[in-house]
Amino acid sequence: MNIQNVILGFLFEEPMSGYDIKRIMEVSVAHFFDASFGAIYPALKRMEKEGFVKKEIIQQEGKPNKNLFVITDKGKEEFIEYLESPINPTIMRSDFLIRLFFGKFTKKENIIKWMENEKKHLEQELENLLEVQKSSPDTDKYKKITIEYGLEYSKMTIILLEAKIKLLKEEDQERL
Repeated sequence: MNIQNVILGFLFEEPMSGYDIKRIMEVSVAHFFDASFGAIYPALKRMEKEGFVKKEIIQQEGKPNKNLFVITDKGKEEFIEYLESPINPTIMRSDFLIRLFFGKFTKKENIIKWMENEKKHLEQELENLLEVQKSSPDTDKYKKITIEYGLEYSKMTIILLEAKIKLLKEEDQERL
């Protein structure tokens, strides 16, 4: 998975500007894929050069022109080829988990604070996903499955963190 494939997927649905792509990513796939404008615009430029997208300039009165990107037949073929290729195993990169892994080198208070912060982050993510689910009742079944996956992952991780935070705090009580 790379930024190009994600962009092609969104453009397969409808033409969009770089801003539109970033905005829709934030409300749809941010819980498992994130990209900055600094990644989106260079990818669009490269994809245009490779013939996967074409840029249409939309004149706007009183505003700068809008660059609308449209997927080409070549881009559609590239995206379908990506979808039909073998899936790479999911490799999670997590600053939280790396720090936790080496937690024996710091204070328990730091670890509890990290876990509480991670829990808060996941609770916010859960809230965002519930809002997406509620505001998109007519979305296709595959997007619904993706949202449900994120909801269940967040719930499960919150439960685990709550239990481990409690365990770490109880260890301190037992020593008193």
